[in-house]
Amino acid sequence: MNSAGARIKQTRLDRGLSQVELALAANVSQPTVANWENDSHIPRQAALDKLAGILDISGTWIREGDKAQSSTSKIASGYLTRPIQHIPISAWPTTANLKDGDLTPPQAKDYVALSTFAKNPFALIANDPAMAANFPVGSAIIFDKIKSEPKVDLQDDKCYLFALDGKIILRRWQSSPDRLEARPNQSVVNADFVETRPQPLARAIFSLQRH
Repeated sequence: MNSAGARIKQTRLDRGLSQVELALAANVSQPTVANWENDSHIPRQAALDKLAGILDISGTWIREGDKAQSSTSKIASGYLTRPIQHIPISAWPTTANLKDGDLTPPQAKDYVALSTFAKNPFALIANDPAMAANFPVGSAIIFDKIKSEPKVDLQDDKCYLFALDGKIILRRWQSSPDRLEARPNQSVVNADFVETRPQPLARAIFSLQRH
């Protein structure tokens, strides 16, 4: 079944429905069902959702066929093959936790078990109101540590830890022009423009709410 129409038709027949019966259930005309099945028209999302419910199948499968299932299987397989790591959660560091440009987080206050490919993961308790829109104060931010050598290319829209002006700060990187952005809330972006690209200490991967 290489087309959406063929999948609709075969599933309809498997369910013992005529085109008229399917049309009545989907609140469309019989010619509309015929057009779907001969691939003259593709069901719109609302109709696709209704078809999926009537035929008891996935709307994604109607649209994409077996490759949708293959994609889902690959995602599940990727998750299941990622190692489970027990990641330490520490308080926010200071420059005293830096040695030769590398960051060693403070003593762990707790641990969280996560499935991740991060090579050097650690977590910090967010305490910077300047980044509260992305990382609420009190949440646990998961980082992947970056070694001081070699230099890394900063990626736009990614958040990094930097050691600047005697503090360890978390900021979002943007280029053209180079700048570090803070987001205290959803409607404000504050930017510090830089002439020299700073070396990041770690890259933020995601955050977890703590209760």
